[in-house]
Amino acid sequence: MKGYRQYALFVSIILLLFCFSGFSETGRRISHEDLKDKIHGYWIGQLAGNYMGFPFENLYVDEPIPILIDRYFDFKDANRLNLKMNLDDRRSYTRIMADAMGGAWSDDDTDIEFVTLHALETYGLDLNYEEITQEWIQHVNRFIWSANRKARDLMDQGLIAPDTGRRENNEYWYRITSQLTNEIWGVIYPGMIDQAADRSEWGARITTDGWAIHPDIAFGVMYSVAFFEHDIANVVDIGKESLPRNSPFRRGIEDLLRWRGSGDSWRDARSKLHAKYFDSVEGFEIPYPVGGSIINGLSGILALLYGDGDFVKTVGIATSAGYDCDNQAATCGGLIGVLLGARNIPDFLTLELPSRGKWKEPFNNQYINYSRDGLPNFNKISDIVDRLLALSEQAILESEGRKIIADREVFYEIIVDFE
Repeated sequence: MKGYRQYALFVSIILLLFCFSGFSETGRRISHEDLKDKIHGYWIGQLAGNYMGFPFENLYVDEPIPILIDRYFDFKDANRLNLKMNLDDRRSYTRIMADAMGGAWSDDDTDIEFVTLHALETYGLDLNYEEITQEWIQHVNRFIWSANRKARDLMDQGLIAPDTGRRENNEYWYRITSQLTNEIWGVIYPGMIDQAADRSEWGARITTDGWAIHPDIAFGVMYSVAFFEHDIANVVDIGKESLPRNSPFRRGIEDLLRWRGSGDSWRDARSKLHAKYFDSVEGFEIPYPVGGSIINGLSGILALLYGDGDFVKTVGIATSAGYDCDNQAATCGGLIGVLLGARNIPDFLTLELPSRGKWKEPFNNQYINYSRDGLPNFNKISDIVDRLLALSEQAILESEGRKIIADREVFYEIIVDFE
């Protein structure tokens, strides 16, 4: 009897420890500090990638850029290095823009997510299509192109998402447009890849359709996974597994994994991608191939696989691969920013932009919104991060996760959807 009582006491202690330890069989733990740093890495990583890719957007198509882009290139580099660059607008004048703005500034690689953030705060995590359509009507009017522009015009005609993205309504349904606006869902649902996938698909259907939504799903899942998984190859593999087996984007990822495994260089792999996925997908002849969702999305996967988790190398390949390259560079920069955290993004990309001195905080802790009507023009990046963190915490708690204190530190236990 004494032995039984000792055994029962032992079991009770173990159960109590289990209940209060903050761990479960399917739970992953992340500190409040690390979660915030990774969200910060997402936002400034996107910005850095966007600005690195800017000068070369849509200029290198048949062949990649002949050198690896490993810093902010500007108008001075065009003749000196014999590079094609966008010299007639702000895209090749990053440092001048940074000086003028006193920090970072909006572009469609971040500002539509800025609208989504406002919509989620206004309507909640169960934001629906009628509500997001109204948000677009109020705030998304300028600096939009292709599928986004068409979707917005359809809203003025009375259509509501997802009808605005349907193939029969939006002739640009096949384009990259959507996958540069939906990374936010993987950030709001860290580790919860099913919800990240569902909401990424939901967001993609505002502007695109069919297989064009598959890159959104994969990248949303990869962002979600990157909060806990440190091996970028595993992150990509989990993203691949989130897609239907007959997905052309999944087949492209499988091709890249095979070519990477066989020792092909990233330039060799890019050549094979171009031959197989550039101007047609599933028998559909792409009217504007440089803007296609599949070839651009796969260029991002190429960069992730060959970048080996290094921020500059990854964003550099995403840019140098060409096509609509600022988009891939921004998406990959945000993803590696989550993987590494803001503190591990190189200072020369976030602090050393002004012509005099050096900022003390990434992008001077400023994000100037000049493109989304009716939303604040001046924003502190730290405030944007705090707003995203609040939504992420809400999503964790609403998904059976917990906020706990251990060793005087705040942690989140998240019920994850992957092993």
